[in-house]
Amino acid sequence: MEMPVPDGSVLDRKHELVARLQTVLPGEAVIHEPRETRVYECDALTAYKCAPLAAVLPSTTQEVSEVLKICHEMGVPVVPRGAGTSLAW
Repeated sequence: MEMPVPDGSVLDRKHELVARLQTVLPGEAVIHEPRETRVYECDALTAYKCAPLAAVLPSTTQEVSEVLKICHEMGVPVVPRGAGTSLAW
């Protein structure tokens, strides 16, 4: 299985995405530096890797809602993550 090709138009708007996410989340809850997002590129199934533009750590239902609204408006795909073990269904 091959990973999908990232959408260049989304990649080009990374700075805008991060800025918008930082308006609804505390600064430490938006992880966007490549060296920091590397841990989120896969779970325990390491055969498939794809570095994310950003990872967010919302702590309330409202924050989750705001993050999803921003991503929807910007056409940014969202991949929910559990504990990263690849054991979740």
